[in-house]
Amino acid sequence: MLAVLLTAVALLGTAAYLYAKFAVQDLGAQVLDQAAARVEQHVEHALDVAENEAATVAALIADGWLDPDDQERVSAYFLEALKARPSLSYLSFGMPSGKYYHAFRDRDGGLSVLWLTPQPDGTRDLYEFNILPDGTEEQVRDIPQSTRTPPYDRPYYRAADEAGVPIWTESYVFLGSGESLDVPGVSRAVPATQPPGGDFAGVLTADFDLFALSRFLRDVTLGSEGFPFLVEIASDGSRRIIAHPAAAAPDPDGRLDLTEPSPDGEGRVTIRADEIKDPRVVKFLEVLGLDLSAIPAELQRVRFETDGRTYIGGFRHLGREGGPNWIIGMLLPEDEVFGDVDRMAQLMLYFGLGGVLMAIALSVLLSRRIAGNLSKIAAETREIGQFELEPKAPVQSRIREISTLAAAVEEMKTGLRSFQKYVPADLVRLLLESGEEAKLGGARKEITIYFSDIVGFTSISESLTPEVLADLLSQYFEQMTGEILRNGGTVDKFMGDAIMAFWGAPQPSDDCPLAACRAALANRAKLDELRADWTRAGLPALRARTGIHTGVATVGNFGSPDRLDYTAIGDTVNVASRLEGLNRVYNTEILISGVTRAVVEDQLFTRVIDKVAVKGRKEGLLVYELLGETAHVPEAERERASLYTEAFERYLNRQWTAARDGFATVLEQVPGDAAARIMLDRCEAYAASPPPPDWDGIFHPPK
Repeated sequence: MLAVLLTAVALLGTAAYLYAKFAVQDLGAQVLDQAAARVEQHVEHALDVAENEAATVAALIADGWLDPDDQERVSAYFLEALKARPSLSYLSFGMPSGKYYHAFRDRDGGLSVLWLTPQPDGTRDLYEFNILPDGTEEQVRDIPQSTRTPPYDRPYYRAADEAGVPIWTESYVFLGSGESLDVPGVSRAVPATQPPGGDFAGVLTADFDLFALSRFLRDVTLGSEGFPFLVEIASDGSRRIIAHPAAAAPDPDGRLDLTEPSPDGEGRVTIRADEIKDPRVVKFLEVLGLDLSAIPAELQRVRFETDGRTYIGGFRHLGREGGPNWIIGMLLPEDEVFGDVDRMAQLMLYFGLGGVLMAIALSVLLSRRIAGNLSKIAAETREIGQFELEPKAPVQSRIREISTLAAAVEEMKTGLRSFQKYVPADLVRLLLESGEEAKLGGARKEITIYFSDIVGFTSISESLTPEVLADLLSQYFEQMTGEILRNGGTVDKFMGDAIMAFWGAPQPSDDCPLAACRAALANRAKLDELRADWTRAGLPALRARTGIHTGVATVGNFGSPDRLDYTAIGDTVNVASRLEGLNRVYNTEILISGVTRAVVEDQLFTRVIDKVAVKGRKEGLLVYELLGETAHVPEAERERASLYTEAFERYLNRQWTAARDGFATVLEQVPGDAAARIMLDRCEAYAASPPPPDWDGIFHPPK
């Protein structure tokens, strides 16, 4: 069996690995294809824009709509064209007379215009101005007898004039503002003619700088470390890198320079591929070889290593008829593509070996026992171990012992379901998970205690028959405990009509006070619904009072070794019970301690009621009435609570008259506010007979 299992795991693992590797390879190829298509689409668009704009201007000149000698009008057209076509950097026109003008967009988006105008003495005057955001002109230079190279001596001019048709130039460094050679780009050069005889008028160019292409490549996502780049094959067979994501790095100091000083020492030229400061690109091109004349337009794959890391990539020719001789290249670290496959293979190996070991253990077990029915019974017992006690049909078997065992398991589940109703379910789960027997003992824990009982229960119980009373209490307890359990509480016990519950044990929780308060609010709302049903049925409309306090208590198993009770004892429990009783004094429904209120005040709305020394405590305790979720308490009720709080603060400061007036204002709005009535009477009594100087504001209820 071991040999069969190992063989099966090996075959399945190998097949899964090969399939995953094939799928990832295919996905990697798709990523490269999509990236190449995106780059090609962007480049084609830039070339299309330049070609279309150059053709449009040439047609306007040939048809007489634009006069090439009218540099102001043509420059104005150039500026509008640059605004409409963000991918263009230059629009220029050079004439055989030496006259030249252009509109230029710099890397920051600023627009400028330059005019080179021949003079009768054979010199040329240069005038350059910037276009400000408000459309006004700002002079940059005004140079008589400028030494700027005339247009007919520029390589693009001579090439277009000799060709007699529109051409694309190889990459070169533009002569930008201030005669600086720092912007590499390419030009669409078009020989232009003018009416009436179609004579040669000069050379028109539509240019775009390659920095914009580098900036676009920087935004092309190709894994986390992959990137595309563009290679130009020059007419002399040399290779030049014309666009690279690092050339448009956001930090200018960290940018990759794609230019270098020209061999003749005048200006700069685009950098040769083998001199770029990116060893990955250098290695990539080494793998392709020196002859790149036959690169197809379909994506080709390549794989190589450099600096101890393996890369995969792709390359393809731009394939544009009449377009520049460019190659799109892409690089992607192989571990980005296959890293997850290798990790998955390791994980599959571990799972496979683990499965083999489990299968061996199970086979030994099944060889000694009757597998099927006993496995079902084992599953049932495991569910019991997790205190999952849903009833199921007993396992049927022809073997008497198995049937007897299955029936016994179901009987045990029935008994545990009954047992669950007497003790907290969370406690039982903890005992079952630990595998230990419950023992006497407790531990100090911070918990939130919840006490509630029914208002006037004694008189209600005397007016009902035992059957009706039992049914009424059953409905009440079912709904109240349901909300407590839904809010994560542990129902400790029922004491007549009273309910004791707590949060924070046996399972710890970080939001015990908030959960207990929300359970109290939910039960108050539930009672509002039930009272309507009880009234229609002719039954008493039950009301409940609740007290909540948070503190440290001793929680655990108390009683005798033979009979245990899981509960909480201590001062915290007593305070919660006293708070529940204080509702009778102030005619409130839910009172919480200041300790609890400090935790929930950001989400629940309360009002201070009094400073009380509850039975069993000498120090005073601030008592608050819980009104509801802050967002749901009406504005009027909030204002009354604010008035009450201000009056209570004056009361604590022995400002009897001001405090009495504040409580009187509350009573004017709600005449039945018992707490305000109590405090008003107390203020009047203290105003008539002030308390001693050491009075601390604490009210001591009568015992």
